[in-house]
Amino acid sequence: MSKTKYTKYSSNLDFSNIDHIIVGSGIGGLTTAIWLAKSGKKVVVLERHYTPGGFTHSFKRKNGFKWDVGVHYVGNVEKGNQLRGFFDLITSKKLDWEPIGDVYDEIQIGNKKYRFKAGHEELKKQLLLYFPNDATAISTYFKLILKVNKRAGLFFLEKAFEPILQKTIGWILKKRFQTYSKQTTYNVLSKLTKNKELIAVLCGQCGNYGLSPQNSSFAAHAIVINHFMNGGYYPKGGADQICKNAVDTLINNNGKLYVNANVTEIVVKKRKVIGVKVNNDFIPCKSVISNVGVTNTFNHLLSRKEKQVCNINFNAVSPSSGHLCLYVGLNQSNKALKLPKYNIWSYTNNKIDANYNPQNISDAIEKFAYISFPSAKDPFWSKKHPNSSTIQALTVGKYEWFKEFENQPWMNRDEAYKKLKKDFEATMLKKLYQLFPNIKEHDVAITEVSTPLSTKHFSNYQTGEIYGLAHSPERFNLPFLKPETKIKGLRLVGQDITIVGVAGAMLSGMLCAITILKYRVWKLFKEANSL
Repeated sequence: MSKTKYTKYSSNLDFSNIDHIIVGSGIGGLTTAIWLAKSGKKVVVLERHYTPGGFTHSFKRKNGFKWDVGVHYVGNVEKGNQLRGFFDLITSKKLDWEPIGDVYDEIQIGNKKYRFKAGHEELKKQLLLYFPNDATAISTYFKLILKVNKRAGLFFLEKAFEPILQKTIGWILKKRFQTYSKQTTYNVLSKLTKNKELIAVLCGQCGNYGLSPQNSSFAAHAIVINHFMNGGYYPKGGADQICKNAVDTLINNNGKLYVNANVTEIVVKKRKVIGVKVNNDFIPCKSVISNVGVTNTFNHLLSRKEKQVCNINFNAVSPSSGHLCLYVGLNQSNKALKLPKYNIWSYTNNKIDANYNPQNISDAIEKFAYISFPSAKDPFWSKKHPNSSTIQALTVGKYEWFKEFENQPWMNRDEAYKKLKKDFEATMLKKLYQLFPNIKEHDVAITEVSTPLSTKHFSNYQTGEIYGLAHSPERFNLPFLKPETKIKGLRLVGQDITIVGVAGAMLSGMLCAITILKYRVWKLFKEANSL
């Protein structure tokens, strides 16, 4: 497949009569852009980097090795599922999905292994085999998961309601959801069982939402866990196929996307958006939709006055966690190395909260490692890249460990920073060799390391967080996390508005489109359901 070329921003381009400018090309912004373009609106997406897609993009290195930066698997995209229809809508049905298999995750706690099987009933049966004395707790847990998800749908939909509906029935929907969102995951589970091993297993995937059991909202836990219960899926050809096909759909519907377009300001006059600035160029428009995160939007693209107008206060919630990741390219095939499709969540013991609060890099790897095998998941990989494979191995990475290097240029930081990366690489490789004895040192063809500073460079999240605002109980009480703001013409999309993940971000884009198109969105819903 040839490399897609994207148009670079230039002040000589025609920016006349724009209806909507979307700042940032993550899946939330692209979704809104596509829905608006399909409805006849003149839409322009501006991306500060050389490639679009946010956390859905991939990067390549020598000999064709390629890794994803954020998407390791997606749930609920089997044919017939409504979410699949929404993906088909924004990708013109050109994106296909490969099921990971009967097992989609394996939780390792010490020397014990617990496999998560696809399907609610299959997973329940599997957990009962592991914990036969906790049948009541397991049954109640599954009922709670379903209950929270039913309430979550209405909670998120309320964000697109007109003000009159938000004030009348909206508060009821929020209150019903917040019954669970205001509790931590540990608080809920500890009422069901005293079995710490079971609690640890149920929370084994908590890296998917970035907070340990005593800090995370149970609602976030329930939504993310339920998202994968019918199994995990991987985009055929790699995660960047999500973005590539979405951008193609946008352009085919007369939308525009420009890279190397660094928006430095959202320009507001008398509480109304009048345009944006790209460096020193002013581009007028009727509406701006920010897809760069709520903190970036209000701390960097708007003045303190606009922040006060919108009642934005981040004191109640922290940024989500950062991570360290080792990207490995191997000169042996997935089959030769017996690499699985499913993901590995490896913990030193069942004290999950302590495992997510390491003191240093080596302590982090010892306590927790998440390992994904993108080449094994992708059915196209072995055809294009025979006798090679890829792995991603990551752990918790605290920004404070690297803060002293934050003002140094990317790819040209001090030797001390490079040594931290090398030490992490060596320790994580040792962990990989322990977990997968088939992998030998001479099989490693290429490695690369990313830190929270890497995340900051590409996403502009100031502490290298990967999930935006932390998915804590306080997060779901913040009134400003919705598409509409108190500044006319300014709207917000992205995982901060809904919940972590590519599906959550896409949902935020749909909600934003609803606030603009209103009743006219029924045509797009009809189209999605017919695909």
